[in-house]
Amino acid sequence: MELYRQGDSQFWTADFVVDGRRIRKSTKQTKKSAAMEVAMTFYRQAQQKQNPTRKRPALLFEFAEKKFLPFIRESSLDADTKRYYETGWRLLSETPARDWRMDQIKGSQAELLSFPASGANANCGLRTLRRMLSLALDWEFIDRKPRIRLRKEVERTAVFDAEMEKRFLEKAPQPLRDVFLISHDAGLRPDEVILMRWENVLWNKNLIFVPDGKTENAKRYVPLSDRVRELLRARQAVTKSPWVFPSNRKKKTHISYFSVAKHFSAVRKEAKIPKGVVLYSARHSFATDMLDRTGNIVLVGKMLGHRSVTTTQRYLHPAMKGLAELVNERNAMRAQQGNC
Repeated sequence: MELYRQGDSQFWTADFVVDGRRIRKSTKQTKKSAAMEVAMTFYRQAQQKQNPTRKRPALLFEFAEKKFLPFIRESSLDADTKRYYETGWRLLSETPARDWRMDQIKGSQAELLSFPASGANANCGLRTLRRMLSLALDWEFIDRKPRIRLRKEVERTAVFDAEMEKRFLEKAPQPLRDVFLISHDAGLRPDEVILMRWENVLWNKNLIFVPDGKTENAKRYVPLSDRVRELLRARQAVTKSPWVFPSNRKKKTHISYFSVAKHFSAVRKEAKIPKGVVLYSARHSFATDMLDRTGNIVLVGKMLGHRSVTTTQRYLHPAMKGLAELVNERNAMRAQQGNC
């Protein structure tokens, strides 16, 4: 145990080692005898694994904004991984976890967190939380890391048929209605719709430009249909915001995905739409319809912003009714050949 004054400071600084770790902290005392008493308190706390140099445990959003995100952005991780963690924090930041104290997070709390859409979204947020806690432990912000369990991911199989779409649009309020239509007609992810800016609407080319997104391939052009053009013109006429879907509560930003998802759940119940159909299903409907009409899975994949055809195949749910006609045609042709 050593006590010394740093520079011109009038306070004594305690300097000692516990379990191979050097600890230095000002005692805020001018008398050496009083400083020694404080220093011994520090020492006892350190022996009990209570780091006396640690400041008040940070809230999760403080750690994210001041430590985690800057670290991720400056790291050597690939662009997709960085984007994944950015998305994960965006999802977490709109849950109660945002205001959790780092040293009090428990795995049971994380299991109760609610995320929009699929299990994949939930796991994006939970994996990000795992990474944040690992770094917090490494940087000695916390003494332990709780176990965070991931959710089961169920492949989406549902799409909107014409009748479901009609019932949904009859009940859907704004801005949910417009978010749905853009996703359904352009194949955009719901969060890509919410992030739309007017500068990305290319009116003369009947296109919408997506500057970035979930993956590197998310940067792309998608079609601007007549009904989407009409709803966008109506929105543009009543706003001066750069965002297509500006927030009413917060200036200079866009609406929350969670608010839209909450309205969707209520409308789905009212319109008697199956639970397997989610807002993201509008994007699946777009993919299925485009494949039916173009037969070009590569083109559809590009419109969806996918890196590989394998990913696109998981999104497509082509109608099965056409297959029966093909089998009937084959059987008729063979029967005719057999009669020759």
